[in-house]
Amino acid sequence: MKVKEENIVKLIKEFDLNKLEAINLIYGKEEFLKKQLINKIKKNRPDSFHFLWGDETSIERLKEIFSSSSLFSSGETAIVWDFDSFISKIGKGGLEEFLKLVKSIRLPNRLVLVSTKDKLPKKEPYSTLLETAEIIVSPSLTSRAFMVSVKKKIEREGISIDDETLLYLLSKLKNDLYYAKQEVEKLILLTGDKKKIEKEDIDSVIFPKVEENVFKFIEKFFKRESDAIGVLRTLMETSHHPFEIQSLILTYLNRILLFKELKSKNIDNDSIFNRMRINHPYMKSTIKKLSETLETEEVIELIKELYNLELKQKVYFEEPEKSLEEFVVKWIV
Repeated sequence: MKVKEENIVKLIKEFDLNKLEAINLIYGKEEFLKKQLINKIKKNRPDSFHFLWGDETSIERLKEIFSSSSLFSSGETAIVWDFDSFISKIGKGGLEEFLKLVKSIRLPNRLVLVSTKDKLPKKEPYSTLLETAEIIVSPSLTSRAFMVSVKKKIEREGISIDDETLLYLLSKLKNDLYYAKQEVEKLILLTGDKKKIEKEDIDSVIFPKVEENVFKFIEKFFKRESDAIGVLRTLMETSHHPFEIQSLILTYLNRILLFKELKSKNIDNDSIFNRMRINHPYMKSTIKKLSETLETEEVIELIKELYNLELKQKVYFEEPEKSLEEFVVKWIV
């Protein structure tokens, strides 16, 4: 029974595709490190690399990829990002078929499953994968490791920072690698030719990383308030994936459209919310207000735009963060 886990940091530093197993399962909180490893795999397999979104792909698509590999080829590599959504989609009926496929994959073919879970459950398919797959953990860095990582990045640019100023900088970055990468690069760029970073440089460039409530964004988005962009960026920099935010927007739009349709049939509000199974007072109030301020044509157009956005992201591989921000800007402006 396999129980040993590989640390993703070690794999990135000492990357060697030949050491990657046929079946690999990555889990843990640190999304930035997962993306780094996937990018390294892609660079080594540009012509046989398949990136699949878990909520969009299917067992049939995976079978198609691995059945196309010839005996003497260098193999196919498939990444299933958000593996947990894939499992939810195929349901219990598809688990046996999926595990059968997993057991049939052999090197040089490789399947990389990327989970959003912080801890792997013992139920299927995870229990089988724990025994058969290479398990790779992507944990948040310790405070010490995070500090060393930020300091090294600054010093590689020929810039110094004393320990007290470094600790002040770290207090604004909240141990988030993705956020730190963006902010430290901005700090280095905007400090110009200075050879040492001071506290005032940090204050002028970096704002404290804060958690935003996604419902605050939804409210500002539908009101077309300009600061919705800032809230959106903070959400994406913290714990919310663009697809999660898009899904919530779509949920609201569908509910607004249904409310307006039922209301046009002279059905009272309580009956409408009962049909929609909405019980929370805040949700009721929000749907009611939005249905009064948004025209039906606007709602339909937004739904169409959301589907086009998802098409661009999942078929044409546009960057999710950037394309979602452009969608929001277009709506607000």
